[in-house]
Amino acid sequence: MTIGSRIVGLYAAALLAGGAGSTLADYQVPADGTVIDMSPTVSMALKQWWPGGHHMPIVVPYIQHGASAYSTDLLIVDNDTATQIDCPPHMMAHQRTGLANSGYWGAMTCDQVPVWQLTGEVVRVDGRDILDQAPNGTSPVYTVEMVKAAEAAIGCDLERGDAVIYWSEYNDTHGAAGVPADRLVFDAVRGLSPAWPGPNFDTSDYVGGKGVTLVALDSPSIGAFGASDYTWKGTQSYRSETFKAIESHLGVFKHGGVDVEGTVNVAKVPNGSLFVGLPVKLHNMPTTQTRAAAITDPQLAPALVKAVKAKKVVDLSVLNARHLPVHWGGAGVGNYAFPFMQVKEVIDYDGPAAQYWVGTQIMDSRTGTHITPPAHYGLPHGFTINQYQGDIRTWAQQFEKDFGKIQSTNMTSDRVPVSQMVGPARVINVQDLVGTTDPGTWPAAPAILPAHIQTYENMHGDIEGGEVVIFHTGHTDAHFLAPKRGRMEMVMKAPLDGASEGWPSPTPETIRYLAERGVRHVAIDAPSMGSVDPKAAAMTHWAAANAGMIFTEFLINVGALPAKGAFYIFLNPKIENNHGGPGRAIAILPHG
Repeated sequence: MTIGSRIVGLYAAALLAGGAGSTLADYQVPADGTVIDMSPTVSMALKQWWPGGHHMPIVVPYIQHGASAYSTDLLIVDNDTATQIDCPPHMMAHQRTGLANSGYWGAMTCDQVPVWQLTGEVVRVDGRDILDQAPNGTSPVYTVEMVKAAEAAIGCDLERGDAVIYWSEYNDTHGAAGVPADRLVFDAVRGLSPAWPGPNFDTSDYVGGKGVTLVALDSPSIGAFGASDYTWKGTQSYRSETFKAIESHLGVFKHGGVDVEGTVNVAKVPNGSLFVGLPVKLHNMPTTQTRAAAITDPQLAPALVKAVKAKKVVDLSVLNARHLPVHWGGAGVGNYAFPFMQVKEVIDYDGPAAQYWVGTQIMDSRTGTHITPPAHYGLPHGFTINQYQGDIRTWAQQFEKDFGKIQSTNMTSDRVPVSQMVGPARVINVQDLVGTTDPGTWPAAPAILPAHIQTYENMHGDIEGGEVVIFHTGHTDAHFLAPKRGRMEMVMKAPLDGASEGWPSPTPETIRYLAERGVRHVAIDAPSMGSVDPKAAAMTHWAAANAGMIFTEFLINVGALPAKGAFYIFLNPKIENNHGGPGRAIAILPHG
């Protein structure tokens, strides 16, 4: 039973009108202002990382407009930066290791967390009164009594499927523009200012004991600073006399829970909203870069919450792993993007800095399931098509002749409104195009034309503004396999080299048709929305950039969605000036 169905707070009017309680055939487009971004921008100018073994985020624009038709970046990001998710192995080793704090959930790295667990119904624990109310270097603590007060406010006990959000406005206050960068994390660690509010072990254990396995907070960490509440013996006593933060985490991990840290804007997210914290799907990582958002629409949120609590959530993301083909293969030899790399133990359980495990990633911004914002292909301000080199200039001249001037844009992925990343899903099955090209023309791909969209609309109704169109090609499901000696890599390398047919991809006319319908977000279960032919790919992306449209690419498992009726969500870490951005895509299925 959800908070909304108990007829309290924001959702009472909607339920009394019969909207949220009735069976919904389709989810609606969220009303303006009801999709709330809960993540700050990750910036090299801000100190959002941890001292003592961690490192600052680095964005390197290593491919730029001119010699290339697009721009892309190399990302070097510590997993414990800004908005992040902690999963049990962060501080709980697998029980077979015998290490301190080992336990049952110690094998559940973030890629193993069920996707439904990454969403939940918001219950806020109000800690604004305790903000900065502690000695320097010490955290004010969320108590069990404060959680019970939150339960009293909603008129019911916590339950599985809730997302408990500890709310103090620490990040909003101390991470705001004009505040010295050290105030957010470094000053507290140095003992120069009060630390952020966090729950102690007893509070985390109380919440987990109610079945809650998703918590979040607007502090840099759930770990409360200060003397531990418990004294452990032998190997368990490492730093326990001064490090309450370990206990704060273990109270969550004991129950198989995860916590999303470093959020903002909790004041805009009332009880009963849908909270979503989506980490990049990284192989075997205990913490992961994450983007958090909430849907507060009083008609839509209760319907989504009902489906989430029934676990009607589908993961549409490929696994980013070194043994899988997740980075752009490129045609020929030496034309690939920067390979996906992981440093799995920047800090480990037995390290000198702390008793926990964290890693980092080095990757192209188009790695795995990712966003393509307008600035990926759209012209940077001050750049003209005459600055393109070779064939690219000719392609751009032809595009402008056929479709109009290529527009300038600065819309990198951190500037894309989070409302544009979500919406009711329209899934267009184009698998019948596979195998329709002449091998003598390869590298080439079947074209998805406006006529294919119109055929879909004749069956399922006209596509409307705010909806997300997903092209179901079946390509990733068929070919996403680990490279093996003697077996051709079929996801990217073979199609790009002309050794196999390319994935179906839309033409610029198709993109313009969708833009005229009001669509601003298109997704595909293939490595790119663009064709394997680089000229055709550029044309498609230029059309999207001119429309202010985003692409999400490299989905998988799209066949699990109905043609109409699901709700699509893509979120990526909000990294500044990023011309792409690995992220996570999910869909919430219809649920009456």
